[in-house]
Amino acid sequence: MRGKNNRWGAIDIGSNSVRFLAAELTEGGLKTLWRRLDTTRLGREVARSGDLHPEAVQRTLDVLATGLEAMASFGVQPGQVAAFATSAVREAGNGVAFCRRVGEELSLSVTILSGEREGHLSYEGAVDGLPGELVEGRIPVVVDIGGGSAEVVFRNGDWWRRSFPLGAVRLTESRLGKADVARLWAPAAEAIGRLRDLGGEPVLVGVGGTATTAAAIALELTLYDPERVQGYFLSLERLRAIGARLRALDLEARRQTPGLQPERADIILAGLLALETLLESANGDGFIASETDLLHCALKRRAAGQWPPEDERAR
Repeated sequence: MRGKNNRWGAIDIGSNSVRFLAAELTEGGLKTLWRRLDTTRLGREVARSGDLHPEAVQRTLDVLATGLEAMASFGVQPGQVAAFATSAVREAGNGVAFCRRVGEELSLSVTILSGEREGHLSYEGAVDGLPGELVEGRIPVVVDIGGGSAEVVFRNGDWWRRSFPLGAVRLTESRLGKADVARLWAPAAEAIGRLRDLGGEPVLVGVGGTATTAAAIALELTLYDPERVQGYFLSLERLRAIGARLRALDLEARRQTPGLQPERADIILAGLLALETLLESANGDGFIASETDLLHCALKRRAAGQWPPEDERAR
């Protein structure tokens, strides 16, 4: 199926936010027509209650309805969209029921991604979007810290993919300390260490809201600019300084920080803690921020007729 003027869409229904992308595939690559992020906190309290909260479900449905209307104005209909849900929906007891409701009310088919598949798509989207000179001769290790979970994936002959319960929303609610976070990251840190033992040079590539927000704060962006964020290297030293500065501020003061979306101000400390701790545990000196991730990958796969992934559940 060909979209109008080869236009397609992708929707990421995450634990913290819903992200939309409408784009046209041209000979020169992907041309963004419209993008948007809405914070709905679908994953709030899922770890405690085991279910998606009715209010969060309704907020998400309302946002999806508005987003689909916007996509249609660019010539992208629901049947031309790769829509997927991640940590909150796959873990919630009523996650499948939520996807069915989306299908019934909005005619939108939602694929529930496993943690491993989420990591694989994040890797594909991140590496595809980075200039080759940034990773040439090195092994990209893609780290995606979302709202409910965090994925780490790399390829060195074979794939290494793991999902961890270290999303920014989940960590904020759990209030785990740094030692606990380091313990949970241990399998990833050990795997990255083995790459070095084998003579490889790993480079961490950060995707998702925590990584791109950290880059935006470092760049002091009053207006978010994906082109400046893409490929930006943020050192561990600078990341620590950003975290220390934000921890010294109250919530209202954090909301005024250039580069930090006000809706993310209450969870950014947990996200930065997760990212900083992984870098320390893996002996990394920093990370490259990538604006392209599983959202872009899913759109391209939809346009190529390769969506949904065969081994995932479409509802």
